[in-house]
Amino acid sequence: MKIDELENAPQWLLDAYTEDADAEILSGVVWWYDGSWKNGNWHGGTWHGGTWRRGFWHRGIWKDGTWFGRKWEKGHKTKLVQSDASLTND
Repeated sequence: MKIDELENAPQWLLDAYTEDADAEILSGVVWWYDGSWKNGNWHGGTWHGGTWRRGFWHRGIWKDGTWFGRKWEKGHKTKLVQSDASLTND
């Protein structure tokens, strides 16, 4: 579902720059399925697929997708398909 169609979307998600986002809110948690995160601050939830272009990952679970850049602060990475940036779990 497009971000602007989500009910009760957190402000950080609404403020992000995205393209062709497919996400939903399940039990108050953001689930990202597809699309591009072009810039913004990710503050929790589960990433199931799509492309991370830039921004700051503050916490959450990474299941699958393509990571291209910026900073990973906290969270859990279960799989990484492609990366040109180092992921660290501080």
